[in-house]
Amino acid sequence: MGVTSEPKYFFEHFSSMLTKRYSNEVHLSSFLSELELAFHWMTSNCDCEFLTTAGGCVVLFVERQSSSMKFGFFVIPAKQTEADELWASLISKAKSKGIQKLSGPIQGNTFFPYRFISKTDGSPFFKGEYFSDGRDHEFMMSQFPASVNEYVTGRRDYFDGIMEVSKPYFDKAVDQGLEIRKYSEVDVPLFKEVFELVGKIFGDNWSFSHLTEAELMAVYQNEFGAKSKLVLHTYHLEGKMIGFCRFIEENDETLICKTLGVLPEYQKLGLGNAAVYEFHKDAKELGYSKMYYALIFVKNRVKQNMPKDDAEFFRHYASYEFEW
Repeated sequence: MGVTSEPKYFFEHFSSMLTKRYSNEVHLSSFLSELELAFHWMTSNCDCEFLTTAGGCVVLFVERQSSSMKFGFFVIPAKQTEADELWASLISKAKSKGIQKLSGPIQGNTFFPYRFISKTDGSPFFKGEYFSDGRDHEFMMSQFPASVNEYVTGRRDYFDGIMEVSKPYFDKAVDQGLEIRKYSEVDVPLFKEVFELVGKIFGDNWSFSHLTEAELMAVYQNEFGAKSKLVLHTYHLEGKMIGFCRFIEENDETLICKTLGVLPEYQKLGLGNAAVYEFHKDAKELGYSKMYYALIFVKNRVKQNMPKDDAEFFRHYASYEFEW
């Protein structure tokens, strides 16, 4: 067991282990770049303890001005005894700090990739997804978490069914004045406008913590000016932006619906379902033949209320909370 105060060494160790484990993954380079941003944010904004073994590592951290302790950048050793030792050391350090609740895995902040895969059909990882496998989840469950937060990713390669059941919501919303604007690229002023909505929409979500505008711009800097067929929808009523949907293009045929949000005061009005109709219609017209619905919180009201027909949920994920 090792403890280092040197962030650079820790991240090199973390990155090296992931590279060996997932060397054949198409998105490995972009995944590690995003995690490097996450790591830099964490070390700049949190008090951290770095724990390493030959075959694993983990960070115990707490945001300054917060009492909520988390763990992340967790590579679970393949050897059971080594994994148990690393976890026991993590818990011991948390308890020594008077902490009674621990949550993770989170890579510094929920704006970055997190969650361990709990079930999968073996489909390749897509952009923005955290790399892990079922062994990680099995280990976490063997530590008896107090609660488990569950997520799913779905896909659909036929849009007509979902468009048919969601169109009545769209027609009603348009009659009530809903305007949907679509974008093939995002500039800084538009980004700032959408950023103002994020905390208002998602601030009460599990383990959400804010990034400043500058920090979030650094995370998404590579997306400014980058064009694809569809990157964003914004939703407006009476000239006011009330929501948005962010998309990532996996390839020419596949669009990822990454984040859909509507301001709390405009929820439960069917606007989310109206948005569902419009972005499937746009995707079809733009030549996409497959849609991913990425990393949806199972208890999310949008998931519970979204019209159901032929979506296939091919990946399940979990994050964990421990109490003692």
